[in-house]
Amino acid sequence: MMPRILWLEEIGPDQRPLVGGKAASLAALLAAGFRVPPAFVITTEASLLFERPERRWPIEVETEILAAFDRLSGGEAVAVRSSAVDEDGEAASFAGQHATILDVCGREAFLDAVEHCLASLHAEHASAYRERAGGDSDEARMAVVVQTMVRSVIAGVAFSVDPARGDRDRVVVEAVKGTGEALVSGEAEGDRIVLARDDLRVVEEHHPGDPALTVELATLVARAALHAEAAFGAPQDVEFAYDGETLWLLQSRPITTLDAAQGWVNEFDSVTGPDDLWTSANVQEVLPGLLTPMTMSSFSANAHNAYAVGYQQLKLLRKDEWPAFVGLFYNRAYLNVGTTRLIAERSFGSSGDAVEHRYLGGEYRAKSRKGNSLELWRWRVRSLPPLLKMLVTLRKDARRIESDTMAMEQRVRAEQPARMTSAEIEKRRSQIADFATGVMATHLRVSGAAGASFDGVSRLVQPILKDETEGALPALFSGMHGVESAQIGIDIWTLSRVAIAEGLDASIRQGEFDPLSPDLPVAWRRAFAAFLQRHGHRGLNEMETAVKNWRADRAPVVSAVRAYLDLPADHSPGATLDRQERERLRLTAELAGRMNPVKRAVFGWSLREAQRWVATRERTKSVVVRAMRLIDYYIPELEGRLVTQSAIAEPEDLFFITTEELTEALLRESGVDYRAKVARRRREFERNRHVLLPERFHGHPSPIEPDLAHHAGDVLTGTPVSPGIATGRARVILDPSTDGPIQPGEVLIAPVTDAGWTPLFALASGLVVDMGSALSHGSTVAREYGLPAVANVRGATRTIRTGDLVLVNGSKGTVTVLEEAPT
Repeated sequence: MMPRILWLEEIGPDQRPLVGGKAASLAALLAAGFRVPPAFVITTEASLLFERPERRWPIEVETEILAAFDRLSGGEAVAVRSSAVDEDGEAASFAGQHATILDVCGREAFLDAVEHCLASLHAEHASAYRERAGGDSDEARMAVVVQTMVRSVIAGVAFSVDPARGDRDRVVVEAVKGTGEALVSGEAEGDRIVLARDDLRVVEEHHPGDPALTVELATLVARAALHAEAAFGAPQDVEFAYDGETLWLLQSRPITTLDAAQGWVNEFDSVTGPDDLWTSANVQEVLPGLLTPMTMSSFSANAHNAYAVGYQQLKLLRKDEWPAFVGLFYNRAYLNVGTTRLIAERSFGSSGDAVEHRYLGGEYRAKSRKGNSLELWRWRVRSLPPLLKMLVTLRKDARRIESDTMAMEQRVRAEQPARMTSAEIEKRRSQIADFATGVMATHLRVSGAAGASFDGVSRLVQPILKDETEGALPALFSGMHGVESAQIGIDIWTLSRVAIAEGLDASIRQGEFDPLSPDLPVAWRRAFAAFLQRHGHRGLNEMETAVKNWRADRAPVVSAVRAYLDLPADHSPGATLDRQERERLRLTAELAGRMNPVKRAVFGWSLREAQRWVATRERTKSVVVRAMRLIDYYIPELEGRLVTQSAIAEPEDLFFITTEELTEALLRESGVDYRAKVARRRREFERNRHVLLPERFHGHPSPIEPDLAHHAGDVLTGTPVSPGIATGRARVILDPSTDGPIQPGEVLIAPVTDAGWTPLFALASGLVVDMGSALSHGSTVAREYGLPAVANVRGATRTIRTGDLVLVNGSKGTVTVLEEAPT
């Protein structure tokens, strides 16, 4: 009879079918001389005897399992871990697919944990992974590893090669304080040290907070990972724990993704062909950084419908044409260049080159899918009537979606989610999603009108400005007043003046300050409440559902008010806006004076229209954010319900399930368990955090090495988006919530800017961003604030360092490193 219990030291190299992949690798580690916590295995032979649906073992099997548990635990906690036969193999790792339960105490909790591990064998996500790897779910078998818990002071993972870049010359070590679960689940960003494989010298080091991982420990772990690779004959992903004295290895499995185009294919990556050209420009101004599964699934559906259905209504697409406009790769959003150009070519008065230049900020010219010119003109003629009809009603539509969104928000705020059934909440969630799709469709049309009118003005002034057109044109769109995103800074300035008038400036400077405390003056509370009413839906990464906006987290607003307290009145956003307006009117008059009467009239009308469309675009962008964030009012209730029904483990796990899975959980109300799936997605999310991708690529992207070249005299080029020249010390800010603060007069160097960055603009002397264009939201606000700005400076945040003395020429589109930062 095959054994039902085996201790780790009893397992031989040919017993994988009996003990599973995890147990087999642990036994091999132990045999190779590594320190492995004591463990026993409930074999596949025993697992087959577990009776379902009775949820019980034969009495003699349960007695044997409990005896082994008592012997191992001695009253202490254990870890219970799945060990599928096809797990941790050369073809597939099954990382995060099966269950692991830590800190298990007591017999009853132990038996429940074992049952949970056995059930995870046939979880939906594990079965899907197995099928993709060519496995047979009907033949799958599960063993369970029961292991002593290591009381670690630091734990994490190590890769004997760099999986993010497919680089076999680098060893990567990541760790967090305590157990490694926070790192593996993605709940915490770990310390990261990368070492050269040949001599283990440090080549990269990152600590998000107080350093936990030392170079000495990272070197020790890296050696262990390399020894594990040598023992198993393939690159390894090693989990470790360090208790202050001993380095314990908890797992070692092959890295199975190295040959996937020097990267890996993620769960949510879009299907793409080798000829598809993708760009991060424009779309990552709306959705910067890494996106959670909740946001990706929601935005994908909304954007697809908003783009495709909207263009079908305008007869720019056939009813059976559903091209991809937005793609997702490594938890990031990308825009399909070819599809965007296709729509531009079919639109009357537009072109692929113009749209790509204005919105996608690129010098690169993709091949247009024009076909023959006769067919192209058929599209333009056919779409002209609905386009003209749209333009007639579009401003009215823009006002309508704003009033409708405010009305919808009032209805939502009046509801009490705790009193609603899950089915009622799901119905409301679906209504909000459909509503937001319609709002987004209108915003996209407004964006098209803004781009076309901006290009029209450019063509009118080009004969006069010639080569200076690109640098001077943005000045015609500055100091316009009424630009929604720019209003944020003006309103924060107003709050700072109210704070001073009410004697609150000292309290705000001290740090801890509740802006809506009932003990504060009425004038202040009313002003702050009014700010939240108008701008509370905005914030950093404002379209990412997992990120709190200013309505939920008021600290960034208070911080901005604090920064504005000492800002001189002549540097206030309002005063700057007035100066910009005077310069705009001067340049307008100068250009008009060089035109004949007919062209002058056309220029005056075209400029006014273009300015209105650019301002309207900013306003509808705000409306889109407000509409999409209506779901926020239900988030706390959704989190509580899904935790209660054990669909997720922690409230924040909600953002790591998709909208489809949320629907399933709400309508079924029981029997759904996404916890293992969430853990896998969190780990993938954390892994993708360290991936650097090209800004443009064909097909599926391959991670790239950062260009860290940095010398005084370097000249970076980009797109001039706000005229003027500024010289100052650079302040590189990747995330305003953690980096900085920016000091008055510094040049802000950022990856991308949305509304959440606006409060920094009044303090900066210049702006440089990695991606963007003249019509980017950040560029529009920079012009309002008179900030010399250059966008689309690829790699600026990696090349320029905080403290460098830089010169920003917002008219020529150049950034010069005059002097390297003092060491």
